[in-house]
Amino acid sequence: MGNAKYTKMAISIHWIMVILVTVMFVVGWYMVDLPPGPSRSFFFSLHKSLGLVVFLLVVFRAYWRITNRPPELPVEIGEFRRQIALIVHKLFYVLLILQPVTGYISSSFSGYKTSFFGIPLPYWGWRDPSLNELFTQLHIICSVVLFLTMGFHILGTILHWIEGRSYLFRRMWFW
Repeated sequence: MGNAKYTKMAISIHWIMVILVTVMFVVGWYMVDLPPGPSRSFFFSLHKSLGLVVFLLVVFRAYWRITNRPPELPVEIGEFRRQIALIVHKLFYVLLILQPVTGYISSSFSGYKTSFFGIPLPYWGWRDPSLNELFTQLHIICSVVLFLTMGFHILGTILHWIEGRSYLFRRMWFW
């Protein structure tokens, strides 16, 4: 049985990212319907700052995973499920990098500067509505695929639980 747990650092980063990405979805969906003004600007700035935190965390998480091998998936889940789990985890890393990068690039072509909790960041682009729209669409596509991937991951967790493999969930839980 695969009772080996992830490190406390891996578990902490995982759950911090779960919370941050969930907040990012809520803020992202909320802010786009706000009328222009201070409230909209606040939520866009918050979304951009949190997106940069997610990007930094995923880079650290990738480093941590490379330097601290995760526990092997148990053989009893079957080769097909093992491969699906590996694909889903790799897809998470790709999406959690692409998501903030496309958002940052989109912002660079929006004509609005990006700041990190009030600290101005380099402005890599210029006002270009067509490039802004292209990267905004890529950002939205990545968010939809990320949302679906999260749902698939949660569904897999629930399925393991129903099948009596709750020890798989406990590998990524604090206690």
